Amino acid sequence: PIPVSLTDKERTQLEALVRQHTTAQQLATRARIILAADAGTGVHETAATLQVSRSLVQRWRRRWRERADHPVLERLSDCPRSGTPPTFTPEQICAIIALACEPAVREGVKLARWTHEDLAEEAKARGIVDAISAHSIGRFLREVDLKPHRVQGWINTPRDGDFAERCRDVCETYRLAPDHDRACVARKSLEQPT
Repeated sequence: PIPVSLTDKERTQLEALVRQHTTAQQLATRARIILAADAGTGVHETAATLQVSRSLVQRWRRRWRERADHPVLERLSDCPRSGTPPTFTPEQICAIIALACEPAVREGVKLARWTHEDLAEEAKARGIVDAISAHSIGRFLREVDLKPHRVQGWINTPRDGDFAERCRDVCETYRLAPDHDRACVARKSLEQPT
């Protein structure tokens, strides 16, 4: 394997990470791998000593060298991952939230109030989504801080009088946001207590 050489500062920082009780175990293991490489310990011996796979040792030695221009913590951190694409578009979420703001009417029958299950069924009936769970409906409403109080599992009228105003704000956020990530940031700002 290609040897790893540490500066005194890097060695001190890595040793401090290993000694700290608050350091995540993943990070401490990665620091130990780099310290062992600096001490001249081979991949096989390092893997056996730390009880990890050889591929893990090789991976972090390689990443340490590749990220030479980054600070120590960044060199030991995972690369950002793209994640799975969102299941629902911002427009669909906005339409569901707007639906929750409407009077509760399902199949021509006036309901006392919307439940998450009723909203999910109505969203499917209106063609907003092909399929959605009541759990997802509840999550969307929680994320935009539409906090109705609950009475025996049913959604009741909200405690605060600005429910319709919050709905308009949320829908406006989605309408103006050029992409989902920026809409999520704007949406998070709406969650702050008013």
